[in-house]
Amino acid sequence: MRLYRGLARVFPRSFSAKLMTVVFIGVHVPLLVLLLWMVFSGRYQQEAMWAVVAVVFGATLIGTGMAMMALYRLMAPLRQAAEALEAYYDEQRLPHLPDLGHDEIGRLLRGINRSLHGVDAGLRDLRRSVLLDPLTQALNRRGCEQALADSARKAQSRLQPLTLFVVDLDNLKPINDAHGHLAGDQVLVRLVVSARQWLRPGDWIGRWGGDEFLLAVHDSHEVACARLREWLDRLAVPDDPADPPLSASAGAAGYRSGEDLRELYRRADTAMYRAKAAGGARLLCEDD
Repeated sequence: MRLYRGLARVFPRSFSAKLMTVVFIGVHVPLLVLLLWMVFSGRYQQEAMWAVVAVVFGATLIGTGMAMMALYRLMAPLRQAAEALEAYYDEQRLPHLPDLGHDEIGRLLRGINRSLHGVDAGLRDLRRSVLLDPLTQALNRRGCEQALADSARKAQSRLQPLTLFVVDLDNLKPINDAHGHLAGDQVLVRLVVSARQWLRPGDWIGRWGGDEFLLAVHDSHEVACARLREWLDRLAVPDDPADPPLSASAGAAGYRSGEDLRELYRRADTAMYRAKAAGGARLLCEDD
């Protein structure tokens, strides 16, 4: 490490320069020793001595240059590894470093590959645990807030319509009372699975809390409301006769460009409570 630290003071940014310095010194110190020996020993005639020195010096310069070029090429995997690490930490782009055998460089590249893929898998699991509801695997409240902000940005930048639905189950308590809380949990999972069958890429469902869910649909307000009403009808007639029918009240509000997202939620939530007060099992929009 002392040699490395010493050369780092001279070449702080280039490992190639450090290696080439070592090669240059290793080749030319013996030549300098030979030259001094020839000068002080007097065993060679002066003209012959200088001819020998010139030939040897020229040959070593050429050899040193070729060695430096080879070293630079041999260091390509190290440069690739450094670029891969920077790309992952800057852009979260996983590397695909080549398998170069079982020497030190090969083991280093395999270690970087394994480490970064392991780190990335751990981060994905962490994000899922932070943003997903553990029971239904829908977005949790924090995930809903983040997804709603992303949907609003997309709606504003791409001029895509966005409708937010607040959906609340009407009959979860009777199901819990009649069949137990495990059956109630299965009902919540079933609701999410059913919603994902008709939601399109870019749309999402999240569990806001308890038996209240948010759905965001990037479609015209009329079409989005029609799709949600069809879904509520399907929930009321389960595919499996053993499953209890589900009744849900829903409220809808269309996103207005630049609107505060808390106001968007408030409008949809108010419409949902109006639907529940009207007897439930229906969707009401703020204009209904």
